[in-house]
Amino acid sequence: MRLYPILYAAVLLLGFSCDDGRHVRENIFAGTGKTDIAVKYMANADSVFLSWQVDEGAAAFDSFRVTDAAGRNDILLGPDARRCVLTHVPYNRPVQVTVDMLEGLEVKSSAEISVVIDGTDRAIASVLIPDSGSVTGGDGMYSVALPDGRSIFLMGDSYMGTVTNGTRPRSTHMYRNTYFVYDGSSVRGIADGNGPGTSAAVPDGQPFETKWYWPGHGFAVGDRLFIFQELMYQGEEGAWGFRYETTHTLEYSLPDLVLVRDSRIPFYGSADIHYGAAAMNDGDWLYIYAQVDIENDLDPVTEVLLARTTAERIWTDWEYWTGSGWSTNPAMAKALEGIASVPVSSQFNVFRLGGKYVLFTSDKTFDSGKIWSFVSDTTWGPWRNRRLLYEVPALKPGWYSYNAMAHPQFEKDGMILVSYNVNTGTFAEQFSDVESYRPRFVWIGIDEILE
Repeated sequence: MRLYPILYAAVLLLGFSCDDGRHVRENIFAGTGKTDIAVKYMANADSVFLSWQVDEGAAAFDSFRVTDAAGRNDILLGPDARRCVLTHVPYNRPVQVTVDMLEGLEVKSSAEISVVIDGTDRAIASVLIPDSGSVTGGDGMYSVALPDGRSIFLMGDSYMGTVTNGTRPRSTHMYRNTYFVYDGSSVRGIADGNGPGTSAAVPDGQPFETKWYWPGHGFAVGDRLFIFQELMYQGEEGAWGFRYETTHTLEYSLPDLVLVRDSRIPFYGSADIHYGAAAMNDGDWLYIYAQVDIENDLDPVTEVLLARTTAERIWTDWEYWTGSGWSTNPAMAKALEGIASVPVSSQFNVFRLGGKYVLFTSDKTFDSGKIWSFVSDTTWGPWRNRRLLYEVPALKPGWYSYNAMAHPQFEKDGMILVSYNVNTGTFAEQFSDVESYRPRFVWIGIDEILE
């Protein structure tokens, strides 16, 4: 679907106000000659909001021309113009922008400014992760497009409550998982699935969530929503002592999102194989991808396996890709070809785009910051066209990024919405600076993925 109009309007309306000031630059001139124009800019996502002033003693002119050295923008404006918006500006590198004063075809005066933007969409972030009324921080950030045009987002450890001046009270409860629904104008957070203070999804027999769910992906099928939840427990002491036990499938009725059934998936293999890490409804078949850790250390090695089923057989009968066909024996499953060069993240996604299938993932190497895509003509590969789409800009000391996710149901000007998680090694910062535990949003060009 196209980007909802109100969200697109937010990008334009908040473009000047949402920036924190770090992206404002005074004009930087090419050479030492006199110029009659003073230029500055602000930025949000791929858009640069350029403004300028003209010296009172400037020579006569009848128009402005604004161009960028990347060749993305060439804009002709009338003599009264003092601002414009440039779009599709490349991220994370200097791009020279020129404002020419013209009389006819003659350049009377020029000014140049070096524009550097990181692509972060702060306007959308403020809508999807607000300061109150819904989920105010967390990770996970899967999304599923619902048949009625809404999207449900699946969060892992997360907060609700109220954020004030970038902080939240230390008493704010952390949920093991939450959902929130975006309807095109607002968000609604969902928690308390088993009573006040409990998560959106709580494992049967675990009222105190000694074992808990962290979200995998999911898909909508008619009037049903299936969400994969990974059953976790604390196997060792410390923040990294969590362990995976199995995956459950949770079925919800639509549009009311009432839980109908919760059952373990029909796979009983190694705990290193996490089915549900990605999922896709592709018409006749439901595809469920597994992320597999071969080496889970500072130099990770991973594989991806694939199962398929139907809505009628999702509880009992899966088939597994063997490298040449399908088998009901999970031991016959073979790693998907073409993606071994990138360690696939614990959370990733696969989706259709422009007639192709796209596998979208962060590099699992700790704090790599690299976000990759592959394409294929089938759901099982072989995968090709490895593309480094984005590198996360430097974060504050002790902060790190992980688990990028594409949200292709949100499209704007030939780009799709992408999120990545940010976290901190100092837990207290999640309260003193909420940006230490909030996802970031950027837009990635469809052509950059497919071509």
